[in-house]
Amino acid sequence: MDATENEKRGKRDRKRLRSVAIRHGAYVLAAFTLWGAADAWASATGWFLAETIALMNAVFAGTAIAYICHEWGHFAGARLSGAVSPVAKEPVSFFMFTFKDELNTRGQFISMSVGGPAANWTLVLLLYLMLPLDTWSQALFLATTFAIAISVSVFEFPVINRVLYGDNPAETIDNRLKETGNMPRNIGIVGGAVLWLITV
Repeated sequence: MDATENEKRGKRDRKRLRSVAIRHGAYVLAAFTLWGAADAWASATGWFLAETIALMNAVFAGTAIAYICHEWGHFAGARLSGAVSPVAKEPVSFFMFTFKDELNTRGQFISMSVGGPAANWTLVLLLYLMLPLDTWSQALFLATTFAIAISVSVFEFPVINRVLYGDNPAETIDNRLKETGNMPRNIGIVGGAVLWLITV
């Protein structure tokens, strides 16, 4: 591949990345705004309806923001390791890039994999430090992101460990999906519920 073609691909990739960043940024801003407005409404009125809507928004916003952070964490891990990881032409849901297993090393896969959970736990820490946690929905927002951080960690760290010791990345992920089913999500929900009960 000549330098001109590489330059074209680079420009195309950066253009796609800007588009995804703007879209995901808008999602995050909208999620925070809707939840924040609902939380303020519930705090100001004390209405049961307002509190219910604030709690529903906390779960929705926390889930959306956590999964966006998760995918950007994977992407950052891939790019920091120098992995071939082009931004998708048409991203599906929050999935925004393709990791080329056949072109990347085991170390680059591990860097990409660690980035996802690392971003989730960073989000949990930031929310814990920034939110006053004096309303039910604030506690549920934090608990939702905590539940997802647990869920992705339960799924991904065994994959990282197996690949670290020589297993094939793609096969390991397929096997992990088959053996876990809904288990990581269920563990995450339990962990999130416990945290919410502690913080309310």
